[in-house]
Amino acid sequence: MSRRRTAPKGRLSDRDVSDLAARGEAELARERLATEQAARIAAEEAQERLRQSEAKFAGIVSIASDAIISVNEAQQIILFNQGAETMFGYQASDVLGRRLDMLLPRGARPAHREHIRDFGQSPIAARRMAERQEISGQRKNGEEFPAEAAISKLDLGNERIYTVVLRDISRRKRAEEAQRFLAQASSVLAASLDHETTLASVARLAAGPLADFCIIDLVQEGGHVDRLVVAHADPAKEGVAQQLLRYPLDRSRPHLVFKMLQTGQPELWPELPESYLESVAQNKDHLRLLGALHIRSLLAVPLRSHGRLLGALTLVMAESGRHYQPEDLELAEELAHRAALAIENARLYREAQKAVWARDEVLSVVSHDLGNPLSAIFIGTGLLLKSLPADGRPDESRQHLEAIRASAAQMERLIGNLLEIRRMEAGRLRLDCKPEEPAGLIAEACHVLQPLASVKSQLLQTEIPADGLPRVLADRERVLQVLSNLVGNAVKYTPAGGRITVRAETREAEVGFLVSDTGPGIPPEHLPHIFERFWQVRQSGRRGIGLGLAIAKGIVEAHGGRIWVESRPGAGSTFHFTLPMAE
Repeated sequence: MSRRRTAPKGRLSDRDVSDLAARGEAELARERLATEQAARIAAEEAQERLRQSEAKFAGIVSIASDAIISVNEAQQIILFNQGAETMFGYQASDVLGRRLDMLLPRGARPAHREHIRDFGQSPIAARRMAERQEISGQRKNGEEFPAEAAISKLDLGNERIYTVVLRDISRRKRAEEAQRFLAQASSVLAASLDHETTLASVARLAAGPLADFCIIDLVQEGGHVDRLVVAHADPAKEGVAQQLLRYPLDRSRPHLVFKMLQTGQPELWPELPESYLESVAQNKDHLRLLGALHIRSLLAVPLRSHGRLLGALTLVMAESGRHYQPEDLELAEELAHRAALAIENARLYREAQKAVWARDEVLSVVSHDLGNPLSAIFIGTGLLLKSLPADGRPDESRQHLEAIRASAAQMERLIGNLLEIRRMEAGRLRLDCKPEEPAGLIAEACHVLQPLASVKSQLLQTEIPADGLPRVLADRERVLQVLSNLVGNAVKYTPAGGRITVRAETREAEVGFLVSDTGPGIPPEHLPHIFERFWQVRQSGRRGIGLGLAIAKGIVEAHGGRIWVESRPGAGSTFHFTLPMAE
């Protein structure tokens, strides 16, 4: 019977050592396998994340609103995203493998090819949109459009890829052009207040930028519509278009603008069928004329001002082949709004001119027809006054006669003031300017008004510099008229016992005249209106029609001077005016 050998106590046997070694190798193998599995899983996860990232990037590129196009060194298209499909009208399958030239206007292709070659040889890796000038693209239908572009290059192994990001700026360009056009339109429309000139300006503005030809119809009193203006962008076709004016609009028949005038809403016809022209033609000759004008598309917008429908602005596309789209409506309506305001202003100005003409006619008749009776009153009262006894005793008849003469004199002054204002408005105020001494002008004006001031116990004083003043270039009678008006007003409105001061001073190339008083002053809200015609601060029952200060202003400004007032309630008033020096 064999006996198993055992290791001494405290020592491992050979078999134990062998078992331990085997278990260690297995453990190491399991750990190695686990590590390899973990690494494989991590690699697979990283690969999946990379695929997802690439898919996300490809998806972002694919659906980006900007056009993203990549080409190889032969400038063949290898990437064409959805934004590019929308922008150019091609499907990716239509363009992949074809040259980039197909997306460019024919005239721009050589320069663009050269630009990409130069960019490829430069050390720059990318150029942003703001660093490049605008370029033009060409859609599948042949339409050209403006765009901004950014370009970059990337080397992948032995291959170089160029990527272009394009942004269609057609809408922005249209907005910029519309603003420029409207700014020009405002300037042109503001250049004249003549009714006919304004109408012609509106039509000329629209013909060309907005239409092949333009028609303006206005609603007249009584509701009938007059076709007043037709303008064509092509001078050679102007005569044909003008023939439209020969056909009066018949409300009993359909017409291009009647529906719009009834509803007040714009009419837009992107494509005008021939049957429509047949339905709105006034007669056979009118239909032949419409056919000769080759009308293709039409846009009619109302001319409305302050809620009142004035008429219609009709824009027509013909031989140019252009067609109106909904986005054209906003610009047409804005032009119509500005045109309507200009037309309304011209109409109001024309009516104002008629009113001024009628007033001038009345003034002429009044001044002429009242002149003879007033002369008769002056002569008659003068003779009667001479016939009265001159014994110095109070006489009621003399008082009545002097009151009649004073009233006649006031009527004469009022008529004179009205005629003076008329001459100023017409630019017919005549001046006979000569060198005059300011001190002499002040002294003469104050001498005439001193008795009135004395009656009210007022102190009327003058202040002239001791070293004198330079002479002014002035019409003596006119300047005395200004001084008399200002000093007379001060005497009138200053309470009894008050003080009125008239002085003059040198101001650079002018001499300043000042008339100050210690009266009640002028409320601040009245100061901006003080020199307006027919304006009166105080309704005190005194006679007058508020023309004195307006006339004074006209006389001073006709001399090349200025006039203004400074006043505070309770602190009196100071009227200033200047006249140019004679030397």
